[in-house]
Amino acid sequence: MIDVLVIGGGPAGMGAALVAGRGRMEVVLIDDEKPRNAVTQESHAFLTRDGITPEDFRLAGRSDLLKYPNISVKPGRVKSIERKEDETFEVTTDAGEFIRTKNIVLATGLSETLPKVEDIEKYYGRSLFSCPFCDGWEMKEQPLVLIAETSQALHVVQLLTNWTDDLVVATNGLVVFDSEQKALLERNNIRLIEDTIRELKGSDGQLESVHFEGGEILERTGGFITTELKHPMPFIEQLDLEVSEAGFVVTNMMGQTNIPGIYAAGEITGPSQLIVSASQGHMAGIGIIAQASQANFNRI
Repeated sequence: MIDVLVIGGGPAGMGAALVAGRGRMEVVLIDDEKPRNAVTQESHAFLTRDGITPEDFRLAGRSDLLKYPNISVKPGRVKSIERKEDETFEVTTDAGEFIRTKNIVLATGLSETLPKVEDIEKYYGRSLFSCPFCDGWEMKEQPLVLIAETSQALHVVQLLTNWTDDLVVATNGLVVFDSEQKALLERNNIRLIEDTIRELKGSDGQLESVHFEGGEILERTGGFITTELKHPMPFIEQLDLEVSEAGFVVTNMMGQTNIPGIYAAGEITGPSQLIVSASQGHMAGIGIIAQASQANFNRI
């Protein structure tokens, strides 16, 4: 029996593991080593780590964890989670290993689906991005395109006007905006192209132009996209966790879910940035220690 099993080895998972481990908990972190930000060249807006690569951040975090003999890191995926009568949990991995734990931190993040544009993955993370706060500075004052196929398009448009005055929105053949929203774009001198994108052109990941089925060629030096986000875990429904209208796991400020012993941190609770996810993991670790300390104190 261990004290804490952390599922997911990103900033939220590593933050939770570090704090719980420093609280003298026996911690196991399990991760499939497939982070969503693997395509990102640099991570930004994390104080003292601005510009670090995701891989260097991960390695530095692992190094911090492994300083503590009561924290271990295992590669793998969790296959199932079973809640026992004594309110502990039995976790089965894809390798057939069984782990019994008192607490679980869900920190698996999100998986994303890119817009349906041929070869878009060649540019994603290099000159096309999804987070203005993460990469807006590097794209400032450039002619940009927003490839938007989802309902959050208008929100992203509003944000991007902070970094550029030359923005074109392309919906790839879809009707994403209603008439009122289209009028708002026009008043802000933002052009909307609803034609289907035939292809993107550029070299070495650097976007140069967007080609449409109707024959138009739009020259752009980069841009942003909206993505569809999904949870990579079936355990949310299995454990009967409370979720928001948007489908994210609901927690209190300490990361506690509606199920005792289950905590959640990072993007599984909603899209966030690196530093926010790390902070949420930190708070989940504190929540676990506080809950255990209170229970032990009152048992005497």
